[in-house]
Amino acid sequence: MTFGPSAKRRFPTPLTLHQQWMVSLDAILAERMWGHSHLTLYPLKRINATNCKVSLEQSWGVTSPGSLHATLHQLAVEGHRMQMAPVLGHPPVAWDFGRYATVVKLGFGAGYVDEPGAWQLLGNAVAPAAQTYRSWNAFAQDFVAGRALWMRNTGAEWSGSQEDTVQAVERLLDPGNSTSPWQQVPWEAIYQPDRAPYRP
Repeated sequence: MTFGPSAKRRFPTPLTLHQQWMVSLDAILAERMWGHSHLTLYPLKRINATNCKVSLEQSWGVTSPGSLHATLHQLAVEGHRMQMAPVLGHPPVAWDFGRYATVVKLGFGAGYVDEPGAWQLLGNAVAPAAQTYRSWNAFAQDFVAGRALWMRNTGAEWSGSQEDTVQAVERLLDPGNSTSPWQQVPWEAIYQPDRAPYRP
């Protein structure tokens, strides 16, 4: 695999708390991605557009800006949540918008959307998530429930995949995990005025 320059050097401006909250919606899938980067808009620690393009094509069939926006529109408007609602007793908003955030970040990494456009797209996920849940734990549990139902319906995932997802959630929710974005950015931050994060 080709390693590119540091993403932090390419995009050095620190994110505000609201921006960090938005990119943390994809933390579960990011936690499972090789070379991932939390609390950044760019999805990887190293610049690698090819990696982002391959991930989008293999997982989503996204190969262009047009197909990126079409996929994001489908996730935002419908996704899988309404089909799953009768089984779970409610629509698992986290399952659709957690993946939505991942697709936006990968789309930015692939060069299919510019930085202002990516933030605008991520902004579309704020209200559905913030109005549905009151904690990262609640968001995570609904994501896991949606994913488990999706796996049962499609049978398209490899053995152990759901277990890996549950373990990723456990790491993210661990209060002792100082590298977890969910321990650094409280869920409540999105309801409060935006500000630059504290840097000791």
